[in-house]
Amino acid sequence: MEKVKLMKRFNLSLFFLAALLFWSCEGPVGPQGPPGSDGLDGVNIVGEVFEIVGDFVPGSDFRLRGEYGFDILESDKVLIYRLDGTDQEGTDIWRLIPQIVFHEQGIFTYDFDFTYFDYTIFLNGDFDLNNLEPALTDNQIFRVLIIPADRIDLRLDFSDHRGVLEMLKIEESDIQRISLN
Repeated sequence: MEKVKLMKRFNLSLFFLAALLFWSCEGPVGPQGPPGSDGLDGVNIVGEVFEIVGDFVPGSDFRLRGEYGFDILESDKVLIYRLDGTDQEGTDIWRLIPQIVFHEQGIFTYDFDFTYFDYTIFLNGDFDLNNLEPALTDNQIFRVLIIPADRIDLRLDFSDHRGVLEMLKIEESDIQRISLN
């Protein structure tokens, strides 16, 4: 009986020693990646950003519809921002939509929906939208940002337009403007 216990302890010790040796082994270091690479495998997928300009008119049911010109994946995120003016230094103020607006006649929103090949930005209100001032309906500028799923950082504040552009590594000068009028 004592011999069996001794043998079990020996086998257990041998097992732990072998496990320790295997866990501490390292293989050869892989080849160096291209200069400036982040060490991640695969292709570098960047987001798409473009601006659109359009008028919300009764004939289109106060909607702006556009196509991306490419398909997006089900896992991609679409964000749309509305240019809401400039600050004292002349910097553009971008607001993430849906955006609620409190108007003297009631409440309305700039909102959007999207599919894998197009998007629609629309006004929705609790009063007759024909009574809106042209400053709220004409020459409205929006930025459409398509963020690939592998770039979505859930800790990022998506209402921070500048932060999202920095994450996507997109410069203001690279953003194309499309007129929907």
